[in-house]
Amino acid sequence: MTNEPQVLSLVVERGGKSARYEVHGGVALIGSGSHCDVRLLPEDAGTEQLRIELRDGEIYAESLALDHDCRHDGMPFSHGALAPETKLKLGSAALSVQLTNNRDRKQGGKSEGWPPAVRLVGFGAIAVGLYVTLQTKPPVSLFDQAVEHPALFAAPIKECAARGDREVDAHTSRLLREANLQSERAPFYPRDGVSAVVRYEEAAACLTQVGRAREAKSVTQTANALRTSLSDQFHVRHVRLERFLSVKKYDAAQREVRVLQDFLNRREGPYAQWLAAVQRELNTRFASTKKG
Repeated sequence: MTNEPQVLSLVVERGGKSARYEVHGGVALIGSGSHCDVRLLPEDAGTEQLRIELRDGEIYAESLALDHDCRHDGMPFSHGALAPETKLKLGSAALSVQLTNNRDRKQGGKSEGWPPAVRLVGFGAIAVGLYVTLQTKPPVSLFDQAVEHPALFAAPIKECAARGDREVDAHTSRLLREANLQSERAPFYPRDGVSAVVRYEEAAACLTQVGRAREAKSVTQTANALRTSLSDQFHVRHVRLERFLSVKKYDAAQREVRVLQDFLNRREGPYAQWLAAVQRELNTRFASTKKG
């Protein structure tokens, strides 16, 4: 028995109008971000609001953003399997999902053939198309594109958000406590390490503000060491991703993409969009590899 590739067919209804999207690869990202497969208005969805994927023949959805509502039958929806034609409410938009087979979409009635004159014109068009194709340079594959990763960190923080000695002391203690916890999780969750650097730097600025220069220097050294370590890891992960893509190790490449996205922690921009596109393509290719 052959397995026909299935396609996620999504319909968005808003203001009396509807739009249909077809997503291959078994995973669809819905949100207001420019990299999403289905893009909604910012007032209806967060940058990445909803992730829908195919799991063992079932449609599974997970709400990713907390600043926008996702509802099913009037109740808040966080995650779970969706029955066919289930509608999810995202602000003023309604989203429904179903599965279709490529075979079903391609099947149609039998053709009795074209008249000879039409066939002659068609052959001429094919010949012209072949000539243009041969003269046109093929597009560069997504996996072969040279993409430079951005700097992981912005300039170090130099200002303290708190004012007044007592407020600064309490604020600094909280920053250091959170930064220490996040730095411990950094080897497993890069986004926590990135957040820890920001908190260490603000804590150092607060300590400088109240004249505790020696402590500020120590915290700054901790922040700089973690900043350098994470930046190096980010670069190495990017190089590894390029290597895995070039040798077609799609399973390993998928892991690298997820780690790099965790470093960015939902940051937008050309590099984040490229990673999202690579992830979608990998989902398709890796799924095909496993079926083969």
